[in-house]
Amino acid sequence: MEQVILVAANWTQREIGCAQYDLIVDGSDNFPTRYLSNDVCVFARKPNVYGSVFRFEGQTTVFAPHMGGPCYRCLFPEPPPPDTVPNCAEAGVLGVLPGFIGMLQAIETIKLIVGIGEPLVGRLLYFDALKVKFRELNLRRDPQCPVCGENPTILSPIDYEQFCGTRAARHHDGLATISAHELKRKMEGNGAFTIVDVREAFEYEIARIEGSKLISLGELSARFGELPADEEIILLCKSGTRSAHAAELLRTAGFTRAYSLEGGIDAWADEIDPAMQKY
Repeated sequence: MEQVILVAANWTQREIGCAQYDLIVDGSDNFPTRYLSNDVCVFARKPNVYGSVFRFEGQTTVFAPHMGGPCYRCLFPEPPPPDTVPNCAEAGVLGVLPGFIGMLQAIETIKLIVGIGEPLVGRLLYFDALKVKFRELNLRRDPQCPVCGENPTILSPIDYEQFCGTRAARHHDGLATISAHELKRKMEGNGAFTIVDVREAFEYEIARIEGSKLISLGELSARFGELPADEEIILLCKSGTRSAHAAELLRTAGFTRAYSLEGGIDAWADEIDPAMQKY
């Protein structure tokens, strides 16, 4: 009987043994786990039935270089900068969408087990829930891929937390922060300071602090010139993680009075403005 393992969001380096399984179903929502599951599947020559969701969109494919298709790294050789891509908890997702994409992954899994039909190897199926439309994209294997390419340079599992920068993103030793109540007092005073919201535009539309300037974290480095060098800069995001990274970027660039709002806009809603919409 064929054996299947489901990769969950918390699959870790200690759980990479997959030799006893015939295929892997990746249901994770973070980049370290995705790269981990991809690499061990390539090393073990196992199909990786991949699926992901974001707000109103979903996609699924089968990564299987040994079957002629690409692997995850062929599409995404490098992870995005830490905290630039909101997860489902931050950005939200249509409640039924994970079940729908999971159903498509189950269909692909059954096809691979039984050996029928044409699996989604080298093809990505994209679903737009708002329009109820599908699109199929052809995927190509990258001959320069460091894992499945012609001359691979990654031959065994690596430190995926370090590779994706998530370990560094969780530790902000010595970082200057400001609490929601301290920011409130500043806003009630007459001092000069700038509030910069580093979330995405759709998050900013849901809830914002009056007077804040929207510059997403991904655009921040290119927009340093818009920021005052002689004022305090208060950075905020949803929970404080992205703003902490933004504060590090600014201080490295010479903005020595950059501070991160502890707990982000969630803390502001909890402690200062209970009427603010949370997401």
